[in-house]
Amino acid sequence: MKIAVNARWLLPGKLEGTGVYTLNMLKRIIPAFPQHTFILIYDRSTFEPLSFHTSNVQQVVAGPPARHPLLWRVWNNWSIPAVLKRKNVDLYWSPDGLPAATNIPQWITIHDLNFEHHPEWLKPNVANYYRKHVRKSAQLASQLFTVSAWSAADIAERYNKHVEDILITPNAPSTVASNNTYNPDPYFCAVGALTPRKNIITLVRAFESWLEQYSERRHFRLKIAGSTHLVNTALDQEIQQMRFKENIEFLGHVTGKELETLYSNATAFCMPSAMEGFGIPLIEAMQYGTPVISANNSALIEVVSGAGMLIDTYDVSAWANALEKMVTDGSTWVPLGIQRAERYNWERSAAVFIDALKKNI
Repeated sequence: MKIAVNARWLLPGKLEGTGVYTLNMLKRIIPAFPQHTFILIYDRSTFEPLSFHTSNVQQVVAGPPARHPLLWRVWNNWSIPAVLKRKNVDLYWSPDGLPAATNIPQWITIHDLNFEHHPEWLKPNVANYYRKHVRKSAQLASQLFTVSAWSAADIAERYNKHVEDILITPNAPSTVASNNTYNPDPYFCAVGALTPRKNIITLVRAFESWLEQYSERRHFRLKIAGSTHLVNTALDQEIQQMRFKENIEFLGHVTGKELETLYSNATAFCMPSAMEGFGIPLIEAMQYGTPVISANNSALIEVVSGAGMLIDTYDVSAWANALEKMVTDGSTWVPLGIQRAERYNWERSAAVFIDALKKNI
């Protein structure tokens, strides 16, 4: 059997949600089927390689680099189908929610429907493309996957599917924590692409308010890691007028040991996002023994599930109070977070996919 995979999110040194999911799932799925051929299709010649070598993997580059809706259309409607036909593929898996123009069976992972609920968070052409083509994915896929029970229910309701037909393959930490002893330094951290959906503006407002209220806390810093996808003028303007803007550090994209250190030494990890299909950084922070503060919405509620503080998404005062509570009593959340993080691992998630594939071979 030949199984092709949309691997265009495996960007070297720039893995974010979809890329992390794709890489970690493939690391477990491919070794489970040595008798079958996996064809990984990239949209550029530079990509994140798998950390093992196996003879049943072929890697194919099919341009153009698809980083714009017009080029997504070209890639999914012409480039991918050409590879599928040339390689005589039996099954195509797209982990980014977008289908290919092909008649062969397609398995598709839809992470969340933020573009349906809040198209204003994206450029109009991006939101429109996703709304049209992810809906198409939901209708044509022979098997749908998602990363949380919340997303499964949302997809089922929005696209008129049976929720029990959607298989849940949750995200998990990319690495196993070597140390989860809570000995915090005086800073809070946040991790994620700097887009409007991440609602970082509420966090910086709360941080400013907290420092205004507690003069003895003014040595604390807020460290924010993540790539900027859009020019966020509202956030930029907010920070420029802040009294304590020098206490905020933007670190850019952070990975590896640097990310581990960021999580491990924080007083608390903060995730004010307005909507998430999962929220990988929450689980990553928890496993390092770092208490978490999360917005009280979407799949974030499911992931935190009593192991961290849940705060009204846009309530600046409540977020400021939560920061103070973490300084005075953050250690109480540590064992709960560690225990919660242990529920998520890539072996368990990949096993759902592997079992489904075994039934279809």
